Amino acid sequence: MSSDPILFALLDRASGVLLGQACGDALGVPYEFSWPPEGDAEMRGGGRGSYAPGEWSDDTQMAICIARVSERGGGLRTTAELDEIAAAFEDWFASGPTGVGTQTATVLRAAAQLEGSPSQRLTAAARALHEETGRTAGNGALMRTGVVGLVALDDREATARAATAVAQLTHADPLAAESCVLWSEAIRVAVTESRLDVRAGLDLLEPDRRDAWEAWITDAEKEVPDADLRTNGFTVTALQAAWHAIYLSPYFSPGLTTEYDHMVSHLPDALHRAVRIGGATDTVAAVAGALLGARHGTQYIPPEWARAVHGWPGMRGIDVSRLGRLTAQRGLHAAPTGQTCPVCGVYGKHIERYPDFVCSWCAAWVTDEDGRYVWLSNTSFSGGFDAHYADGKPASDLARSGKVFIAGQPFRASEARFGGVVVEAVAE
Repeated sequence: MSSDPILFALLDRASGVLLGQACGDALGVPYEFSWPPEGDAEMRGGGRGSYAPGEWSDDTQMAICIARVSERGGGLRTTAELDEIAAAFEDWFASGPTGVGTQTATVLRAAAQLEGSPSQRLTAAARALHEETGRTAGNGALMRTGVVGLVALDDREATARAATAVAQLTHADPLAAESCVLWSEAIRVAVTESRLDVRAGLDLLEPDRRDAWEAWITDAEKEVPDADLRTNGFTVTALQAAWHAIYLSPYFSPGLTTEYDHMVSHLPDALHRAVRIGGATDTVAAVAGALLGARHGTQYIPPEWARAVHGWPGMRGIDVSRLGRLTAQRGLHAAPTGQTCPVCGVYGKHIERYPDFVCSWCAAWVTDEDGRYVWLSNTSFSGGFDAHYADGKPASDLARSGKVFIAGQPFRASEARFGGVVVEAVAE
């Protein structure tokens, strides 16, 4: 296992967790509880929330509430962190989001009438609903758990505890917490070990719960499972559906996949399969996308998807990528040192010649002065670089001269002596 806090491959996979989730979410939005596509899904918006094309739904919105706490690196180990997440859920719900799951909405409404700290209010409301109905194993905890798999990459028990605690804020049924433990551990393993293994966390469950989950996972791996995967409002079936889409993709490999065509094809193919299952298409594809992003990283997420996704609270792909990267890096016990990216704050190796060097993840979001995304590439090893748009046409004269932008802020691009193109902050 590798948990080097500045290792590019590890941080790229961590960056892919929320970005992969956001892409799956936005792909599934138009088809939620409607007719799934016969072919590939499209980010055309609409759905139950009248979303814009590429806009993510409550699945990613709630994950962002968690990530804005987890990015500080506390590991979600304290009551204060859970209180902050719970308060963020309450503020988010008060803002009037659309398409919120029935169980989550019921808990948040009931919690608003209770006393105590935010986490006390939510968990009390969740327990009361479970005692009243006995049926609170909805998919609303699983859909947001992806980022939890990043909070303690070097500590699987701590990951499981965090997954359980965050799930229980709104979902008291043990099945909900168990599904979150399994999926969060699968994400931790994918990031640190470059493999897909949804069984990796079975031993983290109570001994008398392992056989049931083993049977459910085995069923999900059948060409035609016994379970009706369309009834994926249930957390067990949602996990089965997400894993079925990943496992049955022709590009799936349980080992250390190295073939380029498999790497580049598996993530989009599995997400299209997830949406075609039907039911809560945004949730199933979001859950699958988080794990696929953890395995393949940002390099294998189609750039047109990454650049299209956006949503509450005014974020884009560059922002959710950052949240995953910082959650992973700051959650490791071996705190990194060195220079930080002036855009996202991620630590990297010190490069004396380029003290204001923008990390490669942020440099991937370079635009021209009009906000059009620009691709930068070397023209030779002796100096010079080129800037062009996705269609291959030359970028604007300003961008080709080296003045580029990231999130509207100016930066300078130039050929780097160590190869590639370096993007640096502009001195004020």
